[in-house]
Amino acid sequence: MSEDKKEKSSPRLSVEEVKSLDNVDILELCETTRVAILAHEGFNWLTPPPEKTLESFWKGVFIIPERTLIIARMDGQIAGCCQLVQPPKNNEAGSFRGSIETFFLAPWARGHNLAKAMLQKAEDVAHEKGCRTLECHMASDQQAAIAICEWIGMDRWGIKERYARINGVFVPGYYYSKNLD
Repeated sequence: MSEDKKEKSSPRLSVEEVKSLDNVDILELCETTRVAILAHEGFNWLTPPPEKTLESFWKGVFIIPERTLIIARMDGQIAGCCQLVQPPKNNEAGSFRGSIETFFLAPWARGHNLAKAMLQKAEDVAHEKGCRTLECHMASDQQAAIAICEWIGMDRWGIKERYARINGVFVPGYYYSKNLD
């Protein structure tokens, strides 16, 4: 078979709930986070913090019982993530809710439906954990995230005009929810 006729192999894709990360995974996640921050994708940081701060941030996810980390991988490398966050135990009245936070996918991993798969996995995990509503919010300029939230059936229920301040300019934010029962 000639080189021209060889098919490119599809990348290996996976999305999983993780309970811990090894040192290599932490480094990959920190690098992917830096890329996401610089691309203004899914974080409140405007500039990447020092390495130790990022490492502490991600390691801290595992010590908070109400947080569940969902990782997307492409060819074995961490390409993005999201967190399912449930209310703390003292919020019994709101215990039915789950919220999606730190949802991002590296630009180099786009076009393979990994972001959709992450949100679908988050919805499945939320349902397993007894959540009856799934919520998410993002800046109005996050068009890919908005499209994915709407694709999985989330409804936009609110707009906050002063959601974020980026380069001295206020950016609106959109609020979404989906009933899981």
